[in-house]
Amino acid sequence: MSWVPRFPEVKAALRLTNGGFGSLISTGALGSLISLLTVGHIVHKIGVKKVLHVASFFLMATLIVLSSTHSAVIFFFANIFFGAAISAFHIAINSQGFNFQDRTGKFVITQLSGLWSAGALITAFISGFLVDRVSLHVHIAVLVILIFLIQIILINALAPELLKANQNLDIEYKLKELFAGFSFDRLISFGLICAIFLEFALGDWATIYTKEEIGIKSGINTLPFILFTMTMIFGRFTVHYLLPRFTLERLAVYASLLAGLSFLLSISLARTIFAENHNDAFLVICIGFSIAGLGSSFLGPTFMTAANARSKHPASVVIGHVGVGNIILAFILKWVVAWTAQATSLTIGLLIPGILLLTVPFFAKSLKSV
Repeated sequence: MSWVPRFPEVKAALRLTNGGFGSLISTGALGSLISLLTVGHIVHKIGVKKVLHVASFFLMATLIVLSSTHSAVIFFFANIFFGAAISAFHIAINSQGFNFQDRTGKFVITQLSGLWSAGALITAFISGFLVDRVSLHVHIAVLVILIFLIQIILINALAPELLKANQNLDIEYKLKELFAGFSFDRLISFGLICAIFLEFALGDWATIYTKEEIGIKSGINTLPFILFTMTMIFGRFTVHYLLPRFTLERLAVYASLLAGLSFLLSISLARTIFAENHNDAFLVICIGFSIAGLGSSFLGPTFMTAANARSKHPASVVIGHVGVGNIILAFILKWVVAWTAQATSLTIGLLIPGILLLTVPFFAKSLKSV
């Protein structure tokens, strides 16, 4: 997350248009797809510790390259390895998380998601502060080397508890199951991507949007993304308080409509009524992004829980199936947003994830099984 608030600098260094940059960033999905189809099997064969070590190293190395190169070709290949490393780490650490959950009976996966968002928020805040104060390549290089050293210490400390090779048959991604037994739950897959694509889109475009479309200077332009993440964290840690009054299905309908409408209204008002007043437009964007983060916060984990409940496959296989479908759909939609932004404007491009949120109620009946 450290380089997301500094995407305007990355795009400028590569000398790319919005369409070209969006297309290039989306190539990370190719690496993620490769990991989703292979790393679960590797975790089962060699254990969690070795996978975490390798993934940590490639996260460090590729981020240093991505934040310092001026070559689109080098960026392309580094981004594929970067996407693969992220998914490899994700699969390994979540395999460990599910193992811990099974052993202790504590429901930790949703809380871990909230903690990840908290880390993303802190990182985005620090990155926004460092814009125009520390160069991009120095900032990222120092940060990722420090994080890598901390990760190695933590992984080694956790070694006695980490899953060993071939120890847990339930946490396994078999290639033959992913291909021969591949299942595509349309309600879940389309509902999931509609629910979470706004988070993907804002991760790629929020800082560029506020700088280029709203006219807010670097550093402060990270605030809408920070507010979006803050309200998402709040929603993930507090949504359970609403469950005694609402079913998840009804809550998902209300929340997706609230999130989608607030987001669409904010960027529409910023482009029309407040177009000449940057400060007012920025305020509207901050409010709209905050409500959107709150409304969409729990939708993704809810659809994943429903996917597991509706499937006859083990949870590990379900994650692989849903992950592959989600990566492919996200890859396509990222290209659509990028080239819509290139052909029209980034404001028009960002209408797409907002509209997708409004379609979540059509898929909400899949949540009845939760």
